Amino acid sequence: MRILVTGVAGFGGSGIAKELLKRGYDVRGVDTVAPSHASSLGDVIDQIDYRWKNVIDMSREDLEGCDIVLHFCAQADVPMGFTSPWYTVYNNVMGTVSVLEACRGVDLEKVIIASSANAVQRPMYLPLDSEHPPNPVNPYGASKGCQELVAWAWNRSYGVPIVIYRNGVIYGPGMRKEIFIYKWLWNILHNRPCKLEGGDQTRDPTFVSDTLDAWILGIETEPEKVVGQVFQISYGEEYKISKILEECFDAAGRRVQVIKKPYRPGEEGMREYFSIEKAKRILGYNPKVDLKEGLKKTVDWVATE
Repeated sequence: MRILVTGVAGFGGSGIAKELLKRGYDVRGVDTVAPSHASSLGDVIDQIDYRWKNVIDMSREDLEGCDIVLHFCAQADVPMGFTSPWYTVYNNVMGTVSVLEACRGVDLEKVIIASSANAVQRPMYLPLDSEHPPNPVNPYGASKGCQELVAWAWNRSYGVPIVIYRNGVIYGPGMRKEIFIYKWLWNILHNRPCKLEGGDQTRDPTFVSDTLDAWILGIETEPEKVVGQVFQISYGEEYKISKILEECFDAAGRRVQVIKKPYRPGEEGMREYFSIEKAKRILGYNPKVDLKEGLKKTVDWVATE
């Protein structure tokens, strides 16, 4: 089976590409990162049919011989949504439209889209299940909510076999360095202050190996069970941001100064209290690494960076 991964040089894309190669899949990758700079793929890049291009320029030729598409390509950082909202929305929405247009009319088993828990930032009920509609509060969340809407439009109009994964905060070795968990751990290890924006808003952090397990399950589960479905992929436990910072201190074995800042726009009252029962029931998803264990594994990696 051949699988195309957009954003293959990123944290999520490179992680799933490596797992797929281990399992004997053929992998084709699309990314704007030049092959010589795709350091996250290390020594496996020669095993990938790597196409150096933007998804805006994807065509049906890129999908020739492919069975499944995994769409990871995105502007993935919430803060950049504030400083560059136009780029964030264009990249996440129109990039997805381009992928969907390339997929239209192609005989594919699944098109699995990496959405985000940020598509549902202001819950209308709790716990948040997979059926909760998008309800964003900031530009990044709006871009991910719109991404889901266009995916369903192409599914209903053209039969593109959509599966949506709403991923929570993903952390662990190899993680993106703009994620707050990385920044906190790095600052703690280097005896620098940690910035806490707000504190009572909540997150549901998920260790990278659990997230990759969920993606493999989605790839290998029968299409009739997953196409047309949304799955919440996270650990399934709600933490206040302030509590996650305390856990980072514990994992690093030291404390530093905390600089308290106001909430980011729209984040006061934001909660990530998710139900992952649907993913457990249909995919057989079973996250194994809790926050304490995951942070300990992550701090050991951050110490080497």
